[in-house]
Amino acid sequence: MSFKKGGRTLSYHLMSWMSKTNMPAAQPPGDIPGQRAIWLTIAAVGLVVVLTTVRFGILASGIVELSGDEAHYWEWSRRLDWSYYSKPPGVAYAIRLGTLLFGHTELGVRFAAPILSGLSSLMMYLLARRMYDRQAGLVAAMLIQVIPIFSGLGIGMTPDTLLIFFWTLSLYLLYRAWTEGRALYWLLLGVAIGLGLLSKYAICFIYIPGLLLLLSTGEGRCRLRTVWPYLCLCLSLLFFAPVVVWNSRHGWVMFRHDMGHVRTAGGFVPSGTSLLGFVGGQAAAITPVLLVLMIYLVIRRRGEEPFCFWLTIPILGGFLAKAIFGKVQPNWPMVGWLAGLPCLGQFIVRDWHVLNRAQRRIMWIGLVIPVTATMLIHAPMVLLRIPWPEGLNPLNRLIGWRELGGKVSGQACGMDGPYFILSDHYMVASELAFYMDGRPYVYCVNLGRRMNQYDIWQDLDNLVGRDAIYVSSRPMPEALMGAFEHVVGDRIAIHDALGRHIKTFYIYKCQGFKGWTQGGFRRY
Repeated sequence: MSFKKGGRTLSYHLMSWMSKTNMPAAQPPGDIPGQRAIWLTIAAVGLVVVLTTVRFGILASGIVELSGDEAHYWEWSRRLDWSYYSKPPGVAYAIRLGTLLFGHTELGVRFAAPILSGLSSLMMYLLARRMYDRQAGLVAAMLIQVIPIFSGLGIGMTPDTLLIFFWTLSLYLLYRAWTEGRALYWLLLGVAIGLGLLSKYAICFIYIPGLLLLLSTGEGRCRLRTVWPYLCLCLSLLFFAPVVVWNSRHGWVMFRHDMGHVRTAGGFVPSGTSLLGFVGGQAAAITPVLLVLMIYLVIRRRGEEPFCFWLTIPILGGFLAKAIFGKVQPNWPMVGWLAGLPCLGQFIVRDWHVLNRAQRRIMWIGLVIPVTATMLIHAPMVLLRIPWPEGLNPLNRLIGWRELGGKVSGQACGMDGPYFILSDHYMVASELAFYMDGRPYVYCVNLGRRMNQYDIWQDLDNLVGRDAIYVSSRPMPEALMGAFEHVVGDRIAIHDALGRHIKTFYIYKCQGFKGWTQGGFRRY
């Protein structure tokens, strides 16, 4: 059976199951055997503890080098500020804390990631337990650890790592504020969203779904007649004020950058390619069975549990609309799936025993796929030894930088007098800054690229007269060669642990920098 035909068969069985099966009425928590509750507790706690331990082991070993983005965020942490070109400052401060504890190492940079992942599971447990019961909370806590897009954030340190934690925390506080109306929960919610805004502005997507939840329910309309939801909003925006002030002093660069994601290159012309890319990306990030099942559950149970519906469907629907006209990165809609996890956890706990053999087979497929993916994510030595075709190793972007830094450091040993390191891409510049001896300050020349944070920091005119080492994945253009008195180049190959070629770089020793007139940016 071909993969395509097999996918159609699986989809047919899944949709047939959903259309024909009536979900049984909710059972009280007491109907769940006590032994199952004990085993679920052991499984959930054990999973979080084991994954956290494995993650710290991976980070301490240094097997997985920093991605280009992580290295760039580390660069931010060396120059703390109220905001940065493309993101708020939260990730820089988190990395700074880690490097103060463990030095400028992979462990130091990523130290907060396993902790935040574990805390996200805790908040998901508290939310699902409050909505349903303890067993649903335990399953939901495990799901956030094994669904691929969330599991990977337990190793890598990006703004998304912080976003997921503050989003789950905000979901819990919003649920308590909505159902109980206590002022304390509204104020804490304002703080949680505010800290989320300092991590990644995408947490603002919670505002409109939260308002729709309040408007659509009797309890919510009662809350809107009090002052607390409005104080919550003002408090959250107060946290974001330093970011706004910083941007006002730097030409609103972060907002220009983000608006570039909103605009569509081809205008409002439907694109089947981008739509298919969106669906495929989400299926890979969440896994197909869990994706379809979660959407089905939150829609079907919208009357029983409007919280899951309003905090899921409007967000996913908004990104679906964007995908019709332009590209959507797989991680953009991920917060929209989090409110569906309690619903999915309750389904697994409550309805598993009434499923027939075919339905259980589908569910097992839906659970085995993400668990297998998570095991591979946490087994980098296995991935490194698989004989991937050239260019297809998923770890290629996370290896080879230490070797490059060592080779460029070797070239630098032969430099006479003051010199500087230069690249044409912010990721390469950041990796060199981290992996070269002495961790030098590196510069990023504009050859007609998108703007980045280096353009805010650097002033190349102050380097006139110095020598340089230029590093790029492409040959040095003649125009840039003309900015130096003399240039000698070399090409080097970077290999993985098994000796397989993964990257090629060009290294140029340049003498007598004459200055460079920065052109306009291709985009923000």
